[in-house]
Amino acid sequence: MAQNKLYPHDRLTRALMGNSKVIEEFFKKNLPEKIKKVIDFSSMELCKESFIDDSLRLKCVDLLYEAKFNGKPGFLYLLIEHASKPDSLLPFRMSKYVMAIMEEHLKTTKSRKLPLVYPVVFYTGGRPYKHSMDMFDLFPSEERKLAKEIFSSPYQLIDLTQITDEQLREDLWYGTMALALKHIHDIDIVPFVRSIIERLKKLEEHGEESYIVTIVFYLMCVGKTSNQKDFYQAIKKLETIDEEKLMTLVDYLKPQVFKKGLEQGLEQGLEQGLEQGLEQGRHERSVEIAKTLILKGVDIGTIADLTQLSSQEIKQLIH
Repeated sequence: MAQNKLYPHDRLTRALMGNSKVIEEFFKKNLPEKIKKVIDFSSMELCKESFIDDSLRLKCVDLLYEAKFNGKPGFLYLLIEHASKPDSLLPFRMSKYVMAIMEEHLKTTKSRKLPLVYPVVFYTGGRPYKHSMDMFDLFPSEERKLAKEIFSSPYQLIDLTQITDEQLREDLWYGTMALALKHIHDIDIVPFVRSIIERLKKLEEHGEESYIVTIVFYLMCVGKTSNQKDFYQAIKKLETIDEEKLMTLVDYLKPQVFKKGLEQGLEQGLEQGLEQGLEQGRHERSVEIAKTLILKGVDIGTIADLTQLSSQEIKQLIH
C-alpha cells in the first residue's frame, strides 16, 4: 500500500523535475542569493544516481543535478520528502547523502578535490515539518557548542613522524604502542626491540600479558631483520613470552613475513614447513598457536592475522 501511495508522487516529481524549465525556476525561486550568484543554471544536468537508503525509498525521492559553481564542477542535491510523519533526523540523513555524493564524484573523476554540494529538502508531507534543519540541534543542548567547534575545525592529526621518542616514552601504555608503530619501519627492528624490553618488563609488573604478547608478535611478524636470533634473544628476557611456544611460531613463519609484513596481510606467512602438501599440519599448527594466544588474552583480529584462521574458527576454540 505504501508503494502505491508513493508511486504517483515519485512519477510526478521525477518527470517534471527533469524538465529544464521546471528545474531552473524551482532553484531560482528557492535558493539563497549567494548560491544563485555562483551557479551557472545553463550548465545544470540531471544525474541518474540515487543516494537514498534502501529502507527509505518508499518515503522519499532524491534528484541530483550537476552544475558549475564559479566555473567548477558542483552539485545541487534535492531530496523530496513524501513521508507523512516528519523525521527529526532528516538533517543527519542529508549529511550522509552529501558525503556519498562527494565520494562518488571522487571515484568517477579520479579527482583529489571535493565538489561543492548544495542540499535542498522539498517537503511534501501532510503536516508541517516542525523539526530543526540544523544538524547540531540533534545533539544534547549542553554539547551543541562543542559539536560545532569539532565539526567546523580541521581534524586533529597525530603524526608519529613528528613526535620524538623521548615524548612517547613519557607514557607507558600508549607510548609503548606508539613507539612500536613508529619503529616498525626501521631497517632492522632488533635495536628497537632491545630498547623497549625494560618498558615491557614494567608492563609485566602490571599484569599486561595480552598487551605484551600482542606487541611482540606484531614486531616479530611485521618488523624487518636479517638476524632473527638476535630478536629472539632480546625477548627471552621477558617472563611473559613462553619460549617454547614462541619458537613454535617462529618455525611456522616463513622469512618473507619479515620482509613484507602487513602490506601483504600476512597471507604468505603461515605454513607448517616448506612443503605445500602439509596443509593439514599447517591447520593444526594454526589451531595450536591460536589456543596459546587465546589464553594470553590476545584479541580475535590479531589472532586471525597471525594464524590465518577465520574469526568463526577462533570463536569456536574459545567456546
